[in-house]
Amino acid sequence: MSTKTKARSEQPSKTPPAPSSAPPQTEEAQTPQSLLTRPLGLEGWAHLEAVVLAALASGDPLLLIGRHGTAKSFLLERLAESLGLVFRFYNASLVNYDDLVGIPVPDETQTSLRYISTPSSIWDAEVVFIDEISRARPELQNKLFPIIHERRVQGILLEKLRYRWAAMNPPPDEDTDDAPAYHGAEPLDPALADRFAFLIEVPGWDTLTDESRKAVLIDQFRGRHEFPVPVSDLVTKTRRVLEVLHQSPPEKLAEYLIALAPLAAKAGHELSTRRITTLLRSILAIQAARTVLAELSTQPRPGWEDAAWLAFRHGLPGIAHGVKTKHASLLAAHRQAWNLCGLNAADPWRQILSIQDPIDRLALAARLGSAIDAVDLAGLLTSAFAAQPDKARRRALGLVAYLALRDHHALPAIAVETLATEARDALQPGSRNLQTYGPALNACRKAASVCAELGNSTRDKHCRNLIQSLLPDNLRGIEPSDVRTTFNTLWKKFALE
Repeated sequence: MSTKTKARSEQPSKTPPAPSSAPPQTEEAQTPQSLLTRPLGLEGWAHLEAVVLAALASGDPLLLIGRHGTAKSFLLERLAESLGLVFRFYNASLVNYDDLVGIPVPDETQTSLRYISTPSSIWDAEVVFIDEISRARPELQNKLFPIIHERRVQGILLEKLRYRWAAMNPPPDEDTDDAPAYHGAEPLDPALADRFAFLIEVPGWDTLTDESRKAVLIDQFRGRHEFPVPVSDLVTKTRRVLEVLHQSPPEKLAEYLIALAPLAAKAGHELSTRRITTLLRSILAIQAARTVLAELSTQPRPGWEDAAWLAFRHGLPGIAHGVKTKHASLLAAHRQAWNLCGLNAADPWRQILSIQDPIDRLALAARLGSAIDAVDLAGLLTSAFAAQPDKARRRALGLVAYLALRDHHALPAIAVETLATEARDALQPGSRNLQTYGPALNACRKAASVCAELGNSTRDKHCRNLIQSLLPDNLRGIEPSDVRTTFNTLWKKFALE
C-alpha cells in the first residue's frame, strides 16, 4: 500500500484500503435432470424435486403453498397414482368429520361407537391429501391435527396410512395490495403448521421464464405424460441411502442447527425444539434424495450445504401462518450458521460470524488486527459498504474504516481502491465557492450550523470535513446532524477514541 492521500492540514494523512469478493453464494440446488415434475409438464419445479422426493422417502408430512392453478393437487395425485397407493382426497372447506371416519353407530354392547366405512372414509387410506386446509373450520382443524401429527383418528392408529399431504393458498398479506385475496382462507394454526416437516412455496406463472411459459402453453396439447423412472424406484433407492445416513449423521449438522436457531429468530422465524429436530431429519432426507437424483443423471455427489439450505428454506412453519419471509434474510442466516459450525471456539471467525450487523462485524475484525486474513477482511468490508443505503453513510463508513485500517492491513488492491474512493473527498475536502439555491442552500445552512458546533478534537475535525465533503448534493434526504451521529457511532465502534 504505497498510495498516500493528503488530508486538510488539521487532520492526519495516510493511505486508504478496500474489498475482495464476498463469500461464495449458496444457490438453491438445481436438479440436473427433472424426473418428477417436468416430465408431467410442470415448469419451474426442478429445484424442488429433492424436497418432494425427501418427503416421499421419509413419509413426513408435506404441505404445498401456492396460488390457485399452480398444479399442487395435480402433482400429488399423480405421485400417489404412480406409487399405486389407496388415495383419499378431502376438500377441507367442504368436508365434514363424518366423511373421514364414516357413520358412527352404537356397537353391539351399546356402550361405545363403531364406524360404518364409506367409500370416502379414511380407514383404509394409504395416502391422505387434504386440500384447502387453511379453509377448514377451527374445530375441523383440531380434528385433522392428530391425523397429520401421529396418523390417528379418535385415538385409533391408521395402520395403513403412509403419507399425509395438504395444500393451501398463501395466507393473507395485509402489506401486499397486489396479492390475490383468498376470502375464507386463514393463516394455518401455528401448532398444526409445525407438524408439517416440509412446507413448499410452489412456483407460479409470474416466477417462470418466458421459455418455461411457452413450454406450459404448448404442453397442454401433448396428452398424458409418464414418469421416466418409476417413482417407487426413486423412493426405494432414496430410503436405502437415508437408512445409511441415519446411522451416522455428520456432527456438523447438529452444530449448524444450534447456530441457526437464534439467527432464524432474528430473521422472523422462531424454531421450536420439534422444528429443529425435524430439520435434522429433513436435511438427511433431502441429501439422500439429491444423491439418488445426481446418480441417475451422472452428476457428482452433492455437498451438504445445499441440503441444509433446502431443508431450512422449505421447512419453516411460519410461511403457513403469515410470518413475513425475506429470501435474502433467510439465506444470510443460513450462510452465517453454516460458516459458524465446525469452527474452533478460539477461532476469531466464530466471534465475528456470531454478529449479524455487517458494520459491527467489520469493526470487530478491524480491532482483531492480524488475527484476520486480509482477504477475509476485504470481504467483510465489501459487505458493510453494500449494506449502506446512501452516499453519506457510505462515505462516513469509508472514512472511519480507512482511519481504522490504514496502518496494519495489507488489503487487496480492490479493497484499497474502494476505501480510497469513499474516503478521498472527506480526507481532502478543500475549499469551495458553492452557489446553491433551494433545497441545496437549505442543506448548506444546516451543515454550517452543525459544523459550527464541532470542536477541535481529531474526531470533530474529521466529522467537519466529512459533512463539508458531502455538499451540496449528497446531503439530500439526510440531515447533517444525522451524519454527525452516524460518524460518531462509527468512531466508537471502530475504537478510534
